[in-house]
Amino acid sequence: MAMNHKEILKKRGKSRRQTGYSIPVRSLLFILSILSADCGFARGSAPLYEDPFDVAAGGSSLTRASQAGMIFSNPALIPYGTGFHRWLGNETSLIVGKDSVDFAKSLSSGSGSGGAGNSEFINTVLSTPIHAGVLNNFSYINRFFGFSVFNRGEFDVSAKRYGDTGLPVLRFRSESYQGVGISSASLLLGQMLSVGGTAKFIYAGEPDIEIELTDQQAISDLQSASGLKSLVAMNTGYGYDAGLVFFKQGSSSDYRLALKIDDVGGSKMSGDASLKELKQMYHVGVSYTLHNSVDSLHLSADYRDVKAVSGDELFKRIRLGAKLLLRHHIGISAGYYDGWPSYGLEVDAWLVRLTAAYYKREMGTKPGMDSRAVYLAGFSMGI
Repeated sequence: MAMNHKEILKKRGKSRRQTGYSIPVRSLLFILSILSADCGFARGSAPLYEDPFDVAAGGSSLTRASQAGMIFSNPALIPYGTGFHRWLGNETSLIVGKDSVDFAKSLSSGSGSGGAGNSEFINTVLSTPIHAGVLNNFSYINRFFGFSVFNRGEFDVSAKRYGDTGLPVLRFRSESYQGVGISSASLLLGQMLSVGGTAKFIYAGEPDIEIELTDQQAISDLQSASGLKSLVAMNTGYGYDAGLVFFKQGSSSDYRLALKIDDVGGSKMSGDASLKELKQMYHVGVSYTLHNSVDSLHLSADYRDVKAVSGDELFKRIRLGAKLLLRHHIGISAGYYDGWPSYGLEVDAWLVRLTAAYYKREMGTKPGMDSRAVYLAGFSMGI
């Protein structure tokens, strides 16, 4: 739930309000620059880190995940593959909301502010959510072990013309997760069963704040040391994940059943930020794969957070996906993500891998209530 600025800044005394839209543009831009810092709307039932190709496949990754994504999606996937070495390299991905791209185009063309100055700019902000982020990880994975040093920061800024007091408000939600994941896994009963676990050190924050656009005192307070701390404060903690994969392999088709527990026993967080725990969650996934020696079609379904402890609605916890892999170098994926279609591509050119995805992230409680169309592009280099 969003916190009103008075709750965050209550020690700074009663705010002075002004009516109208006469907020200096530079003050608003200052706030937006703070928001873009690596500081969620909470992750809900999603993994801490997801590969773009997996996101494009609806986020259905319990039975098959790409590169470092398996460390956080399901460590029991690590043993499956050919040879000993799996991956060594770095991946960087950029997240940009379609509304943000359209807004930037309007500013560059001069149509975003026109001759009306601040009032026109504020009106544009009120009707245009800003959504962006960045993901990065350096990882190494072999047949039995893997680690990832990862960073994920994503923010969303939106405004309403009428808040709880009848005045326009700006809402800032962001999520930031940084840390290290170390995984180990082993095959049992031949290849029929894999058991794996991930130990995590996490540095995380999920601020969710509302500010009245007409309250210049609150904006001034946010530029102070204590106000800035309320935006970027992050907590630290340790956690453990555990996963299982049951695998039945055939000459042209495979079946997989995956079980995963995130944050076994709950991961306690310490620090000044509001995030105090990453709750234990149970996930179940199933898949069916058609394949020959060089091509495969993987169809999967994940039922995330079976006990609904994350607070996500059911449509956000059901993930459906399809991945078509051609000659080990070209991939096409599609799926169902947050109640909306998603799709993407990957090109693996040995040392370089390019990925692109389009999906919608639903900020509301049902599909279509408050969605963000998102572009996600990734660049990997490694062996």
